Amino acid sequence: MKEAAHYSPIDAQKVECRLCPHRCKIAPGHHGICLTRKNIDGTLYASNYCRPASTAVDPIEKKPLFHFYPGSAIFSTGPYGCTLKCGFCQNYELSQKALEPDEISVKELLEMVIQSSSIGIAYTYSEPTIWFETIMELGPLVRARGLKNVMVTNGYIETAPLQELLQVVDAMNIDIKSMEQGFYQRICKGSLAEVLRTCETVKKAGCHVEITNLLIPGENDSPDETRRLADFIASALGKETPLHFSRYFPRYKMDHSATPSSTLTRAWEIARAQLEYVYIGNNLIDDKMNTFCPQCNTLLISRQGYDVAVMPSLSKTRTPESDLPHCSKCNHTIAIVL
Repeated sequence: MKEAAHYSPIDAQKVECRLCPHRCKIAPGHHGICLTRKNIDGTLYASNYCRPASTAVDPIEKKPLFHFYPGSAIFSTGPYGCTLKCGFCQNYELSQKALEPDEISVKELLEMVIQSSSIGIAYTYSEPTIWFETIMELGPLVRARGLKNVMVTNGYIETAPLQELLQVVDAMNIDIKSMEQGFYQRICKGSLAEVLRTCETVKKAGCHVEITNLLIPGENDSPDETRRLADFIASALGKETPLHFSRYFPRYKMDHSATPSSTLTRAWEIARAQLEYVYIGNNLIDDKMNTFCPQCNTLLISRQGYDVAVMPSLSKTRTPESDLPHCSKCNHTIAIVL
């Protein structure tokens, strides 16, 4: 356990956590909404500090990140708990329960990353922003080894701690669950505005960003909402920002039927009218996981599940205009980190 960052006293015993927009006011002996920040005698502690709830070596595409070292493996870990209470949570066993995994040292965690022989570490599985103290200690050590720090996050974090994380994080996949505030309030117990603000802040900081949207039948899958999501990404983040549509399955407190393939295809078509790179996950549909040149439609990256092949058509040769790779057929710059 470690004293938490970003909190302030309210009185001699009660404290206010300032890590996420909930701004939980926590009495002694109690946790905040995230289940991981505990008030002990007027001091707020990160009870999840250096306690990985799960570890694995995953394909980077599983995060999903399709434009960040495609075809690579990445050591993946994260804490229990979450800042949101989504009734459809696909990983609720970790995110919605207070667990007691063993605490290890930062050096031990770093050694696990090194031994994985991967490109670095993805903070994932539940909500990594509530692992703030661990990431801020481990992240610089990972970078010093020439490795990468990646976050898979719901984006529900205050600006000050986000700015600190952006000093050590190289890429983020941010989940925009809906473009409706009512959805966030009713189903997730959170707020949309703060998530959109996070997306814009991450983009402006120059951090690689990709967006995920889990489509839930009858809740956030209307053509109008998909169009508004694509509008936001194109205008605020750039049309080159990858968007991933994921298939929902009944989980936790929600028993809606799984997302039909037709809904995913329709969303892809709507978003693709505005965005250069749109993908469908959790459901193999035609070429919807492949990367094509947005200008000449040449196949650049082929994906069959997690079997990834970078084509020779994706040229790594630098051009005077950009350090990014380009399509060897038409010379169009491709927004992919290799």
